[in-house]
Amino acid sequence: MSPVSLHCDSETTLSRAYNMVCNGKSRHIGLLYSYVKQLIHDGVVIVDFVRTYENLPDPLTKGFSRDLVVMTTREMGLKPV
Repeated sequence: MSPVSLHCDSETTLSRAYNMVCNGKSRHIGLLYSYVKQLIHDGVVIVDFVRTYENLPDPLTKGFSRDLVVMTTREMGLKPV
């Protein structure tokens, strides 16, 4: 089975996801962080860097303009209810 691709617009988060070392600064992230790292290590998940403006669902999680949200939902194939 092919790995699930996750898109991330934070280079810092991406580097921490692939870095197997957990230092004191990132220790507070805890169990979920370890689980995600294990999924990456096992080849279940791939985390790819994508620029914010290329990340289609991103406007749906932030306070962007109506026009940008409408354009994004169209590109994703979503329709109004």
